[in-house]
Amino acid sequence: MSSRPTWVEISLPQLAENYRIIREHVGPERAIMAIVKADAYGHGLTEIAQTLANLRVDWFGVTSADEGIELRQLGIRQPILLLTGFWEGEQQALTDFDLVPAVYSEDQLSALESWGSQTGKRIRFHLKVNTGMGRLGIHWQEVEIFVKAYSRMTHVEIEGLFAQFSAAEDFTTRQTEEQAERFQSAQHALARAGISPRYCHQANSAAVVNRPETWGNMVRPGLLLYGYQLPPRLPVGDQGAACHPLPVREILSFRSKIIAVKEVPAGIPLGYGGRYVTTRPSRIATIPAGYADGLDRRLSRRGHVIVCGKYAPIVGNISMDLTLVDITELPHIAVGEEVTLIGRKGACSVTALDLAEMVGTIPYEILCGIGKRVPRRYLK
Repeated sequence: MSSRPTWVEISLPQLAENYRIIREHVGPERAIMAIVKADAYGHGLTEIAQTLANLRVDWFGVTSADEGIELRQLGIRQPILLLTGFWEGEQQALTDFDLVPAVYSEDQLSALESWGSQTGKRIRFHLKVNTGMGRLGIHWQEVEIFVKAYSRMTHVEIEGLFAQFSAAEDFTTRQTEEQAERFQSAQHALARAGISPRYCHQANSAAVVNRPETWGNMVRPGLLLYGYQLPPRLPVGDQGAACHPLPVREILSFRSKIIAVKEVPAGIPLGYGGRYVTTRPSRIATIPAGYADGLDRRLSRRGHVIVCGKYAPIVGNISMDLTLVDITELPHIAVGEEVTLIGRKGACSVTALDLAEMVGTIPYEILCGIGKRVPRRYLK
């Protein structure tokens, strides 16, 4: 185990509280599918999934069969949806581990039918409809064609119908409303064929917060479970009267400790390329965290950390393993002092959303980018 003084803290009680808030918000009659793909957005699949399973979440959503198998090997019993379907050759994993695939092509449907015929099993799946995202899914106007192929098969069953919103936080256009209308058209096409899926779901985290008309009978929170919600984009002049953020809190803190402090004269270049030059006599601290740990290099000379409840700027280029911080305004700080890279201390906070806005990305990338070599410590 690494002894580098850089680590992540994850609050499982706060995860439980976030789930409680979401459950109360959507009501007991609606199923919740917890999205735990990509190692639970970098938070660690094992502890996150086991906590949610103990809270009796209804479903889990993952990307691939490998992730689904990992959940089963953890003892997870809830149904698991493979959001991007399955690859040829993975059919046995579906039945061996009771995994429910997304289906978005007739070829996939045929492969499932063939496997069901070989095994004598009826294989459930969720039909993914492309309502405007443009990635995977049967085009919403071609559902009836798909249904004709489905009607000839006897070893497959449409258990669910789902779609993905492109920008549910955006209220400046009707894109989300149009996607919801197309999804409803797909539901009607199935109904005309006498097909009524048990689950219909399209609401991601942003839609869970502010678009209850899209909830269906199952919702799929991901980022929201981990304490983040994207700020709504509103028309000019709209104060967001219809937008009410939920009181969830971030469950992850990213921390390190100062391992060196140097007195540096004015006019001295620091870091790779010497892109930063001290403008005054300075106290410069070194922390053992860099871009290999998930501290985005684009924060060089523009980001800040928290030390003793105060902000301290990042100076010089962030390197793979080390980062320099100016603590001139904090003369009492010494080696061993804790540094918060993401999290809260006193009145100060740095969130993944803050960092994403600084570097022009999204909080998902910040969270998923925290390196595997950074140990996760779970607060219980």
